[in-house]
Amino acid sequence: MANEHAVAENLRRRMLTDIGSGTLPPGARLGSERELSEHYGVSRATLRQVLAALEEAGLVRRVAGRGGGTFINHAKVEHDLTKVVGVPAYLARQGYSAGTRVVATKMGVADAPTRRALRLGEGDLVVDVRRLRLADGTPFSLDHARLPADRFPGLLEQPLGGSIYELIENDYGVVIGDAEEVVEVVHATDEEAALLAVAVGDPLVSITRTTYDTTGTPFEFSHDLFRSDRVRITLRTPGRGLRGIPGGDTPHFATISSVPSS
Repeated sequence: MANEHAVAENLRRRMLTDIGSGTLPPGARLGSERELSEHYGVSRATLRQVLAALEEAGLVRRVAGRGGGTFINHAKVEHDLTKVVGVPAYLARQGYSAGTRVVATKMGVADAPTRRALRLGEGDLVVDVRRLRLADGTPFSLDHARLPADRFPGLLEQPLGGSIYELIENDYGVVIGDAEEVVEVVHATDEEAALLAVAVGDPLVSITRTTYDTTGTPFEFSHDLFRSDRVRITLRTPGRGLRGIPGGDTPHFATISSVPSS
C-alpha cells in the first residue's frame, strides 16, 4: 500500500511538472489511459487515481461523450491587488489574449452604496458599464463599474472594449491614485453563471472596489466577479521596515471575508 501511494505521488509530481513547464499546455487533450499509463510507466488504476486528484484540484477537466477526453485546464491568472491596473494590461503581461464584450451600458441615478462610495448627492447620475472579460477567448470576469456622469461627459460614446483607466487618464486627465477593495467569495446566480460559463452556485471571487485619483477623490465604484478556477489573488503588505521608503507607507488595502452558503 505504501509503495502504491509513493508511485501515485511520484506520478502526480511528474504531471504537475509537465503542466508547469508547458509540456502539457493549457487546453491540451491528454492521450488515452493506455497511452498515458505506458508513457508514465504506471498502472491504469494509479493513473485514474492521479487524474481524479488533478481534476479535484482544478488542473484538468474531463469531458464525456464523443470527442471528449481529459484536458489541461487554463492556468490561473495572477491578479495583483497591490497595483491598480486595467484587466487588459495584466492579462497581456501574463501572455493571455484579452477580450471584452460589453454586456450593458446606461446612465442612471446612483443607488445608496454608489452615492456613499463616490460621495455623490441625492439624484446624482452615474455612468454604469457592465462588461464580460475574456482570457484566451474564455470568460474570465464580469465587471460592473459606476463613475460620476458629470465628471466623465460622453463616456458612453467612447469605445469601452479596452481599459477604462487608460481611457479616462488619456481623455479626461484623471490620474489613478489608489484603491480600497473588499474581497469575498460568493455563489454564481443564474445570469452570472450563464455569462461566465460556470454552473449555478459555483464559487466566484468578488471584488468590490472604490478607486481614487491622486487628490483622494473617488471616481469609480465597481463590483467585479472572477471565476475562482481562473484567478489567483496576490497581496503585498508592507511591514514597519518599509516606513520611510518612498511608497512604503501607503499600503494597498484589502478586506478578506467569505459569504457562507445558504
